[in-house]
Amino acid sequence: MRHALPIALLILVTIPLLTALALPREGEEVPYFNVLTYEGDRISPERLKGKSFMLVFAAEWCPHCRKELPALSKAWKDAGLDREDVMCIVMIVSSQQDKAIKFYKSVEPPSNWRLVPDANYIAEKYGVSAVPTMIVVDQEGKVARIFRGEVPPQQITNLVGELIGATPKQGNYTSTSSSVTRTQVSSAASGKNNDTGLKLGHIILIGLGVALVVIFGVWYYRTLKKFETSKKGKKKSKGKR
Repeated sequence: MRHALPIALLILVTIPLLTALALPREGEEVPYFNVLTYEGDRISPERLKGKSFMLVFAAEWCPHCRKELPALSKAWKDAGLDREDVMCIVMIVSSQQDKAIKFYKSVEPPSNWRLVPDANYIAEKYGVSAVPTMIVVDQEGKVARIFRGEVPPQQITNLVGELIGATPKQGNYTSTSSSVTRTQVSSAASGKNNDTGLKLGHIILIGLGVALVVIFGVWYYRTLKKFETSKKGKKKSKGKR
């Protein structure tokens, strides 16, 4: 019984930490969010039910994002995805709001794109640690695919088109490098590196959490022991009287 509380606290602290460190998996329901966009729309997975949508985590200072978003914007229009049954939500992280808005406008976004200029907390919740990261969600609110780094935009638009049953259109656009290149985001402190293992920052975070629980457990145990010793001493003192 003495060790039950520290062990319980250890479990309660460690499980949420491990859960928060991973990107959502394909086939799982997309993690919940509820945000007011720059355009004034309130959006959440519930409100977008029945639509396919894509979350694009980017930063205005990221060189890969500066190549990726304009190319994706053009490919999106060329593929005929500027329609009501699909949406792209650009989540800007680790950027000043005015610069984020200026960058977003510079990519000439389609009419069904929306901007969240300060999405750090959502990036942390989703386990995003590098930009660009794109999460495509189907009409049922489940993760269909996750793209990390620079990806040929047609690869993304083809998938979105398949989800909504759109006939693909061919168009000219500036293709990005097919190699996976991405920029680390210091403000988004959780996530996996290529989904193969935890990053050093994550290990440190978990270690600190475990250390705090252990310290509390030791303190609690010693306090309880002192209390019991004091209690026994009082009983002996009363017995002598």
